[in-house]
Amino acid sequence: MTRSAALLAFVLMSGCAAPPMQFYTLGAPAIAQNSGTLPASAPVLNVSHVTLPDYLDSQDILIRHGDQLDRSPNGRWGSRLSQGVTDLLAAHLGQDWPGYVVTTQPLAETPALRLAVNISRLDLDSSGQGALTADWALIPSDEHQPVQRGRGSFIAQGAVTTDSGKVALTRTLVEQLAARIASTSPRP
Repeated sequence: MTRSAALLAFVLMSGCAAPPMQFYTLGAPAIAQNSGTLPASAPVLNVSHVTLPDYLDSQDILIRHGDQLDRSPNGRWGSRLSQGVTDLLAAHLGQDWPGYVVTTQPLAETPALRLAVNISRLDLDSSGQGALTADWALIPSDEHQPVQRGRGSFIAQGAVTTDSGKVALTRTLVEQLAARIASTSPRP
């Protein structure tokens, strides 16, 4: 009898299990880069690891309710958010600047250009409003060339009732940043 009761309890508890954990990326690997072959002398653009506020740089998918941050109960980023943002920026710049070899990896030699990005704000609120504020610097290896600096604020609206909606809204904001950097920075 106790065995039957234990089995019944197990079956009842398994029916109450939480949904499985889902992991999300910003989709950077799906973006084709440098479809043609580049000469060995092609300049290199190194995208440094993007910095984010500490409370955002985790695997938690967050939504803001005023001063409160709520974490998704069953959705997580596949890596720290800063890594996903870095990869997505590099992927877009690889498309937008086909004459450059764009990488996020450390290099043995000095790259022709280095991109440093600091995101000071990346918030999604419960109404579906997303906002991103960032500063960036494009730093040439030639010390006699000027550093090109930029700043931008971006907003977008989207559905945030699901984790996939939050991911899509975050991707939209980062893509707006990538487009601005690509349009205001020098090309080879």
